[in-house]
Amino acid sequence: MLPFRPVARAVGALSLATLLAVSPALSAPSKGPCYSVQEFAAEQGIRLHTELMVVGLTCQHMDVKGEPSLFNQYKMFTLKHQARIQQWEKTLVAYFKRTTSGNPTRGFDSFRTRLANETSQRAIALTTPVFCGTHAPVVAAAMAASLEEIERGLSPDAAGVRMANAPRCDKPAPTILMADAAAAANAVPARSPAAVSGAAAGAAKTKAKSSAP
Repeated sequence: MLPFRPVARAVGALSLATLLAVSPALSAPSKGPCYSVQEFAAEQGIRLHTELMVVGLTCQHMDVKGEPSLFNQYKMFTLKHQARIQQWEKTLVAYFKRTTSGNPTRGFDSFRTRLANETSQRAIALTTPVFCGTHAPVVAAAMAASLEEIERGLSPDAAGVRMANAPRCDKPAPTILMADAAAAANAVPARSPAAVSGAAAGAAKTKAKSSAP
């Protein structure tokens, strides 16, 4: 079984490299709301959870007969780490309450939908075979990893540049802001029907507690 942390780091590096190749002008974070360390870590967790969902929906051709499908593994991951995912969600809802004037829960739901669409755009930019070939192993690795291993791999201070909706307040670089990353991905002509469907976008909004028996 592939260790979770190296796989997650390799996938992140490939996704980032794709975005940089599309738009070399991606710059340092702009002024605006910023994350506490806890909030930044919570987004990385939600980003992983959302990516597992998109992989499950996009890479169904890689499902192995007689084994749980990639999407079912995503649902199993959700149930296995339900309490922690709910904490990530709660932390980000609090962030939107702190930084916006609108409904913070609606702000989080909108953010997660955008995150799913961003991941889908990366799948299009890479093409489905490349995206699935590099991202599908993360599903099995995430399922096999303990929560401690997952959080260590997603640590805000882990090496590398992170994609995020906002920079950290205490350490604004290196971060590629989500809006810039999405714009870069959107600049690539669509070469695959791997975009997240309306059903997928709806699934991205579903709270972890809805997966409980």
